[in-house]
Amino acid sequence: MLRITRFLSLSSGDKFRVLCSALLLLLTSFCIVLLPFSKVRAGLLRISTPDNRRVPGTPPPSRIVWAVNVTEYYLPGSRSCLVRSLAGETLLRLYGYAPTHRIGVNPHSEDGFIAHSWLEYDGDVLIGDLDDLSQYEPLPPLDGGGNP
Repeated sequence: MLRITRFLSLSSGDKFRVLCSALLLLLTSFCIVLLPFSKVRAGLLRISTPDNRRVPGTPPPSRIVWAVNVTEYYLPGSRSCLVRSLAGETLLRLYGYAPTHRIGVNPHSEDGFIAHSWLEYDGDVLIGDLDDLSQYEPLPPLDGGGNP
């Protein structure tokens, strides 16, 4: 009951962002299992093009990321860093921001192939920051540096 009360006390913009985050996290989790990564990302980029930006307000990127993180915390189950960064990228793009989606690999891992996905914007890691992020060697940005 406390969760519902907290949700209802949010501003209308935050409620909208939390609901969009939930939809994107669940949709992306489902699609990433069934479809190739390239198709999932292309579909998400398609819905977040400038022509489809019909979202209210202009919150700072930190507030959009807050919505994704809070939603991830309260949704049952867990999602991979790839799912979280794809959902976050889509929501940020819907608000007109162009984050850089990065994937890196840890070549020194003793556990085999280890990869991580994160979002950067204006030089800051918005989603997917880790204490040992510097151990991951970034591959070239998925979008050439912030452009779909």
